[in-house]
Amino acid sequence: MAIFNKGGVGSTPSSSTETTVISSGAKIEGKFYFSSMLHVDGELSGIIHSESIVVIGKNGNLKGELQADKVVVNGYFEGELDANSLEILAGGVVMGDISVNGLSIENGGKFRGTSKIKEENTVKLIENNPE
Repeated sequence: MAIFNKGGVGSTPSSSTETTVISSGAKIEGKFYFSSMLHVDGELSGIIHSESIVVIGKNGNLKGELQADKVVVNGYFEGELDANSLEILAGGVVMGDISVNGLSIENGGKFRGTSKIKEENTVKLIENNPE
């Protein structure tokens, strides 16, 4: 089951206290634009752009292109990641190409791919232009 913030996916900017949750058991594909925090415990694939924090929970699986201010991985991520900050927790796996300002990997966390430290302090987000 998936629970979206009350404004829905790609809605206008909302309070930083709101969280969009993709629950365990949900499998969702597409293009997603979030201003709220995103917590993934299910499976999400596609293009994901967030102005806030993206947390991939222990059972979470995210594949595709991810842009966010901060990303915390305790589950599985595969693809291209662009963020100001990336934390890979002890249960987290990141596979792919990352471009970040700050990177932290806890003992037990796994990273396979290429990494690039950005010179800028902000992530450039693409405007919400549904096709």
